[in-house]
Amino acid sequence: MAASSMSSLTSSYHTTAMPSSNSVVPPFDARNLEIKTKSIEQTLIPLVTQITTLVNYKESYMASGKPKSERAMRAALKIGSAVEAAIERFVCVGETIADENADIQPEMYDACTEARLAGASMANLSCACNDDPNSVVDKAVLVRASRQLLSSVTRVLLLADRVLVKQVLRAEDKIAFSLSRLESTRSFNDFVKVFAVFGGEMVELAHRSGDRQHDLKSEKRKAQMSIARTSLERLTMLLLTASKTYLRHPDCDSALQCRDGVFYQMKLSLELIAICVCDGILTTEKSRYIQDEPDMPIDIALQLTANAAIKQLTEMLEMIRMTVRVGAGVRERIVSALDALCQLTQDFTDSAYTPHHQREQILDFLEECRFEMTNLIQPDENEQLAASGLEVTVERLNRRLKDLSKQLQIVAMEQISEVLRANEDQVLLSSMKACAVSGDIDGVEKYMHKFREHADHMQEVCRLLHHISITDALHVHTGHVERNMRALAPLTILAGRTLCVHPSSRIARENLEVFCDTWGQAVNDLSRVAKESDVAANGRVAAEKQAYMSLPRPGVSKSSCRRSVPKHDAASSSSSNELLPNGGRHPKQVGIAPTRVVSQTGDEASSDEEQVDKQEIEAFQYRISLIIDDLQSDVEGGTHGR
Repeated sequence: MAASSMSSLTSSYHTTAMPSSNSVVPPFDARNLEIKTKSIEQTLIPLVTQITTLVNYKESYMASGKPKSERAMRAALKIGSAVEAAIERFVCVGETIADENADIQPEMYDACTEARLAGASMANLSCACNDDPNSVVDKAVLVRASRQLLSSVTRVLLLADRVLVKQVLRAEDKIAFSLSRLESTRSFNDFVKVFAVFGGEMVELAHRSGDRQHDLKSEKRKAQMSIARTSLERLTMLLLTASKTYLRHPDCDSALQCRDGVFYQMKLSLELIAICVCDGILTTEKSRYIQDEPDMPIDIALQLTANAAIKQLTEMLEMIRMTVRVGAGVRERIVSALDALCQLTQDFTDSAYTPHHQREQILDFLEECRFEMTNLIQPDENEQLAASGLEVTVERLNRRLKDLSKQLQIVAMEQISEVLRANEDQVLLSSMKACAVSGDIDGVEKYMHKFREHADHMQEVCRLLHHISITDALHVHTGHVERNMRALAPLTILAGRTLCVHPSSRIARENLEVFCDTWGQAVNDLSRVAKESDVAANGRVAAEKQAYMSLPRPGVSKSSCRRSVPKHDAASSSSSNELLPNGGRHPKQVGIAPTRVVSQTGDEASSDEEQVDKQEIEAFQYRISLIIDDLQSDVEGGTHGR
């Protein structure tokens, strides 16, 4: 029964008692019950099913005017009592969560009391329908009680979800503190000690943010979380080599600038995760982890692109078609939208890599759009002619916008294909590295200049791809590919300059190699999102993955957490795996509270995406453990800094 399913769901919740922290979760608004996670949505499904059955029974009885069969009446009575019992168990879980998290205790107690009263009210109304079949229970009363019950239960779930948000923010705060310690250390031995703690905290954040990512409903937020997590993992390796290079060559300005740049990018990624888990609302300060205002907004989904401008214009035209009029306010907005589109397409027309005939084609389409827009907004003295011609003009303008969109897509995809086919990255970076090792300063400067021009070209191509992205996820991914390349290119050049100054330095050479590999990963990202953009543009969008549940359960203490980073062990015991979701998603050493994966039918499940994420986290944990072992070996052998 759904009631038993509800009971199993509520009994599976657990939480971790949170020590005091500076992390401030956005305040809870009892009036805003928007559900942003799949776990809350799936938890409410059994309750909604039960309530719907009860309301439909009452409606059917009122429509027929005859009492139901004894079997139907017993079933309705059983539903009412089952809902009340399930709510009671659910409330007990909520109160346990409140006891372990003082910051939500008053609000959680109020929500639990409200849910308990609403459950009892539903049971009483159900009994009234069955004890006396002739009694009149207004359907509106039953519906109102149902809404009150769903509202109170949703409020409990949202409050419990705040615990998870705070756990992610606390994990970030610990990393930010370790980053400040790493940034201020001047001793290699101290660096190794702090990095060991930092590595464990990174693995913990990988687990918590991964759970949150799979649970989010918003494709935009999921994409942002995925990008931030991937960036943090890559930047961890860059942080290691850049810091070691600076510690070995503390008087080298390029080594210092390179290391500081990596620190800044890591803080930007932490900021992006905080934005995702708080859904863009940060109440503590304008920026949690960075002091300087970045050149681009961290929430890149706020940027306007050519495709978004075309979509806005199309929606306005549809409204005009429906209302059959163009008022003064609409006229001003639609002209402004077309002007914005013309400005955004300058990234295509002003590009030196856009062929002349394609540039002329884009400009022709824009001119035709302006012409049709003029016909649309100019007043016509004859209202009948205006009404008949308006729909024709709207249709023509829609066709021009569609043609323009296709042309922009052709230009972007052709440029991406050309730059990826040329594959200049490997040649430039290997040549720069060879010149640096041989001490050929002029050669290094030559290839640095070529690489800088090539990086600018790559960023320009990324910007075009960003303009034609048609889904929220692609909009985010394409924008961040450009941002990552813009950040990585100067850091790679700094790493090359450091090796040029110290050509015999093993760590400087290793540092440049890691930056070159990371640039190659960024190029692979560009290739992947270009392919996905082409697939999406042709209407072959992949189906959604299954939901992942990550709501907390009571009774698991945070004190059992260990901060050290264990080595990856693929042959862990089955007994320990049984205590963890998906056969060991969370290694016990990191102290991640276990959760359950629940499908709509109540069965435990795991999507392919979650399995891949699990493997990536385990691989990251293994790399961290190897790095720490190598660092400790360097300390013991005194080989660091060569």
